[in-house]
Formats: sequence, structure tokens, C-alpha cells
Amino acid sequence: MTSVFGKQLKIEVWGASHAPEIGITITGLPKGVLLDPKKIQAFLDRRKGGKNAYSTKRAEADTPDIKSGVTKTEDGKVFTTGDALTALFYNTNTRSSDYDEMRYVPRPSHADYTSYIKYGDEMDRSGGGMFSGRLTLPVCFAGAVIKEIFEEKGISIFAHIASVGEIKDDAFDPVNPDQNCVGTGEDFPVINKEAGAKMVEYMTACAAEGDSIGGVIECAVTGLPAGVGEPLYDSIEAVVSHMMFGIPAVKGIEFGSGFTCSKMKGSECNDPYVIKDGKVCTETNNSGGIQGGISNGMPIVFRVAMKPTPSIYKEQRTVNMKELTETTLSLKGRHDPCIVPRAVPCIEAACAIALYNLYAEEESKKASSDGISNMREKIDALDEEIAGLISRRMECAKEIAKSKKKDGLPVKNPEREAQVLRHVGSVAGSDKEIYVQEVYRKLISETSQYEESLINTEES
Repeated sequence: MTSVFGKQLKIEVWGASHAPEIGITITGLPKGVLLDPKKIQAFLDRRKGGKNAYSTKRAEADTPDIKSGVTKTEDGKVFTTGDALTALFYNTNTRSSDYDEMRYVPRPSHADYTSYIKYGDEMDRSGGGMFSGRLTLPVCFAGAVIKEIFEEKGISIFAHIASVGEIKDDAFDPVNPDQNCVGTGEDFPVINKEAGAKMVEYMTACAAEGDSIGGVIECAVTGLPAGVGEPLYDSIEAVVSHMMFGIPAVKGIEFGSGFTCSKMKGSECNDPYVIKDGKVCTETNNSGGIQGGISNGMPIVFRVAMKPTPSIYKEQRTVNMKELTETTLSLKGRHDPCIVPRAVPCIEAACAIALYNLYAEEESKKASSDGISNMREKIDALDEEIAGLISRRMECAKEIAKSKKKDGLPVKNPEREAQVLRHVGSVAGSDKEIYVQEVYRKLISETSQYEESLINTEES
């Protein structure tokens, strides 16, 4: 089974947590994008497990095996070819036996029950199967590639842990988030290191208790020009949210001031327009850089709520789906007591994929508009040339009219007209023959009327 997202840039993700491999195919990347494998790997390493007490003990290499879509130069540089880019990631550190007793005993708040109802025994649910957070790895790969494209265009995407449980980090400055984004890009991305230390202590304590905890991730985008996005169903909010909910554990999203807006007056929530450095800006950014679904040139700011990891070691009530009896479950396996730190690059990647679709669509429209303008200029030049030629043709017709009057010949000559139509049709080619002939029928008709008017004028 595969999952697909996107129009201008399409990603297709497949595989499962304990399958031999997971992978992604990216269609729609431009040709000639320079990729930095070390930079991409560093981004992927940010979501790796097995590094500390508050993440899963499962450790994988998470190194992409790129099968298509790139070319390498003699000096070792890697460029996209413009073809579909496919990358595989191999699962080598799996322990499927940990999930044997859960084949018909679903973990509470996991996808075990719903996937069994939908797919029955056809799907391998070990480690969460295709619903596992493991599937965010290929998404991060795509996001890392797109972030490189965006960086070349001056567009930056960065995020931090806004909270773990009730412990909060400092928030981004909504107008200038890049002014206090210190710590983003790190393995434990927080702005306030003291708050970060308290988060680590709390997550470690939850892990020791066999429990888990959720949190919030705040993400910002700077450098995105105004005019990106569409009204209603392809708005920035709609497309970004669509992508975000493809990340397991995401349960909510808010843009700008979000739900806080519901407690504000219009005079407090509205973002007044100002001119800064010769550009239209807003004084505040309660809208999160989006109005009418379209970017207004201010930073895009949003937050996502991550639920606690449902796989916990405490005994929980559940059922046996085969026997339809109630039972209890104590989990085995390796699970994150808090998924939030590892999910930060996933949020950045998903944001990059969503926004690139809208950005590329806008660029395509501009290119199309520019192309139409260029073609219209060519048509205008051709029209000027055609008008001059028709004028010269009518001058010839004037002389012909004099000769016809002198020799007593009729104005119309059906045989000559048919000859002209056949000739111009053959010159135009079969695909445009009927259109050119129709224009010439009108031209011949107008020429005949012109000749008649000249003859009648001379006679009078």
C-alpha cells in the first residue's frame, strides 16, 4: 500500500515499520538542483532514535539509497535529473516478535484496531506497520531536498519544541521569528535552554514510569513571498494541515494566534498594515502570515499538537478482537516516551513539501502568464506585418480593377479564387488549412468589394 500527496510535486511513500524497506518517490522536482548528501543526512539524523533516554532504543542507519532521479558529476557533485527521484531506507533493527501477542489485542489509541477492521490479517501491524512513525523518515528525505531548493530562493523553514506537557519554551517572535530561533536545527531544538533541561528531566521521568507525554511544536517560515496559496480548499492552511495530519501523533494545528484569537477583540486581533523598507507589511502577525488562504509576505507561523505516544509499558485495558473478550495488555518493544523532539524535523519537512506545491503552482502561473505576454507581443508584431501586407495586396487589387474595367472583365473569378485557396491551404499545412482558407475567403470577398467600388466610382 502507498500514500500519495501533492500536485505540482508529488510524493509517494510506501513500506512498513518492520518491512525489509520503506521508500519514497518524488515526482516534479526541477532539473539541475544541487543536493548536499551530508546536509541531507544531518537533517535525517535529527529524527533518529536510539540516542537518549527519552527516545526509542531502536537504532537504524537511516541512510537513503537513491535509485533514480539524480546524476553525479566527475567531481562528486549530485544533481537532480528532473526525473522521478526514488530513495529506499532499509529496516535492519526490527524485533517483530515483540508484537506477536498483539496480533489480535490492539494497543489503546493506536491504529491496531482500525487497521484490523479495514484490512484484516492482510496487513503486518508489527511496529505499527504502515501507520508507524517510521514512515516519516522518507518524508524527511523529501523535505530535506526541498529545503535545499527553498534556501536557494531565500526561504527558510525552522521549528522548535514549544512545550512538553506543561513545560513551555519561549515562543517565536511572530513578526521576526528568525531573531530568536537559537537552538532550532539541533537534536533537542529549544530557544530557552533552562526550559529544555526541565523537559528532558520530565520526559526521562515519564520513561522510567513506563508512561509517555505529548507536546507542541512551533514552526516558522520566512522569505515566502506574498501571493502564494489559493482561496478555500487549496489555501496555505488547508494544504499544510493536510500534510501535517499525515504525521502520526499530530492531533491539532493552529496558525498565527490560533485559538487565542477567539478570546480577542477585532481591534486586538487585526494586523494593521504599515510600510517598512518600501514594502507593505503588518505591524503584528496574528494571522500567521496568511490571509484568505494566501501568504501576505509576513512569516508563516503555526503550531501542531502531538499526542503522547500510545505505546506505553503500563498495563492497559483492551480486548481480544478474535474472541471478543476484554483483557489487559503490557507492552514489549521499543517506544518513544515522547515523540516531540524527533518529530520537529518531520514538521519542517512536511511544511516544506506542502508549501513547495503551492509555491511551484504560483511560479508555474507566472511563467505561463509571462509566456502568454511574450506570445502576444509576437502576435502584435505579426499583425502589424500582416496589416502592411494586406494594404500592399489591396494596392495590387486597385491596379487589377483598372485592368478589368479596361478589358471588360468581371470582378469575380471563381477559378482564380479556388486556386488561391488551394495554394494558401497547402502553405498553411493540414492542421491549420481550414482556418487559413476561411480567412482568405473573407479577404477575397473584401477585395472583390473593393474592386467593385473602384470600378463603380470611375463609372460615376
